[in-house]
Amino acid sequence: MKEKLQLTRFFVSSFYKMPKQTMLQAVLIIAVFYMFLQLTVVNAFVYFLGDTQVFLFYNLTISSILVFALVCYLSTSQIFSYDEFKVLAPLPLTYKEISRAKVLSSLWVPIILSMMIQVPTLGFLIVDLKFIEAIKLITFLPIVNGLTALFLLFILSCMNRHYYRFKSKVAYLMVNIAIILTLMIISIVYFAGKSSVAISKVISEIDLNSFEGLKNSLELLMRHIFETANMIPVIKWILDAFVSNEITVQFFIIYISIMVIGFLLYSMIIENISVHYFKNGILGNNKTNMKNSKVNISKNQWSNYLQREIWIIKSEAYFKMQIALGLLLPPIFSLVMLLLIQNEVFPNYLNITKEGVFDKYFSYSVLFLCCINNISGTPYSREGKYHYLLKSVPFDEKYVYFSKVIFSSIISIIAVVISFLIFALFGYWEMENAVMLLITSCLVVCYNLLTPLYDMKNPSIEWENPSAAIKSNPNVLISLLYGLPLLILVTAIHFGLVWFSVQPLIGALMILVIAIAVNSILINRLKLNL
Repeated sequence: MKEKLQLTRFFVSSFYKMPKQTMLQAVLIIAVFYMFLQLTVVNAFVYFLGDTQVFLFYNLTISSILVFALVCYLSTSQIFSYDEFKVLAPLPLTYKEISRAKVLSSLWVPIILSMMIQVPTLGFLIVDLKFIEAIKLITFLPIVNGLTALFLLFILSCMNRHYYRFKSKVAYLMVNIAIILTLMIISIVYFAGKSSVAISKVISEIDLNSFEGLKNSLELLMRHIFETANMIPVIKWILDAFVSNEITVQFFIIYISIMVIGFLLYSMIIENISVHYFKNGILGNNKTNMKNSKVNISKNQWSNYLQREIWIIKSEAYFKMQIALGLLLPPIFSLVMLLLIQNEVFPNYLNITKEGVFDKYFSYSVLFLCCINNISGTPYSREGKYHYLLKSVPFDEKYVYFSKVIFSSIISIIAVVISFLIFALFGYWEMENAVMLLITSCLVVCYNLLTPLYDMKNPSIEWENPSAAIKSNPNVLISLLYGLPLLILVTAIHFGLVWFSVQPLIGALMILVIAIAVNSILINRLKLNL
């Protein structure tokens, strides 16, 4: 038993490590404290908005969404990865023991985190002397979250069973992402289909003009979601047992049923992962993304340095997946946004499609979405063990920095152009939109010029898991502080011009001149200081 626990701890520690720097530890503690403060405020607001049933349902929903998101992340970076194969395969361990430890580590972390955020909820229930609800929260929430995680892992493990059939890690990761997105879309569509009231009507009744209106709107929205969930037979059966103020026979039946279903799913997941573990591990570690790389040394220095950036990206499948997400997220967002507007989901009083304003909403939404999947914030950390080459080989720092900026900007600009093509296909294209496209592209370059600055001086290169170089890297958050303020300022100036009724095309040209000037100043300053 002790050996099994140690193996599980090995996997947990492989993707969750406390930062070594004192500053980052302090930032992490502040972030955790701030998160709990926010949760307490939100929980208090929800608790005093509606009744206890809606309050418990809200917490169950939030924790389930959190577990789903964490399992999605861990499934790609840990449980269905084979980075540990070379270390563990030679040891006297069965493949089922290794698989079991991987699954347990990927379950333990999301469930513990989902229960940690319930501390404020538990506090409100105990203070209000609602001990039955508090007991249900502690005992019932973990098994529901566990079932959510196991259901997702079971579907993904069926695909992982045939991992060896995929030609590359990127293809396998993209299929996993497609499965996850499909599950999300099906769930949302099915839930929306069960609603007795149109979503547009619910949104139209939201009043944001006063605090009282906001309070009533949130109460209405939460009550509507709760009633819609009760229209789904299985969910209604579970909710009736969970939100009631007594422990019934139905509660025990559901509890035991979930435990049995969870154990069956757990057993099948272990079988799916372990059955071809050796074959998948061998092929997973042999699927090096560098073997097809070709280097064409030329007299053009930019060509040589850009090839090096491509080489770094191709060194890990996870890096390539982030590039793919950077290309896909803005166009997908644009398509969804335009479809919702076309179907008149947004209430009329928001007046989103107002002439001379809608292209601004669209352009800056695409711009800030490009910043969410921040591939330019950690370009030096991505190098990992290859970072020493920058010090030991006579590289030109300016070429290195600007090649990273160029590469990330090209990715973002491609996503912006595709988004605007979708915008044009929906019939919204005018001459001014071409200027907005140029503005968005210039601001993307401006953002990418600033975000690598901190990572250049403080790269996190001692990572074992490639996701730690990007998504789990504190430098990502710090890079946002470098890049976003200037974008927010330009956006505010542009909407200020709109507010002062400046002719749209003239206002757009003024902002374009500002964006070009800012880029020129930044490039010249960086050339001098690098």
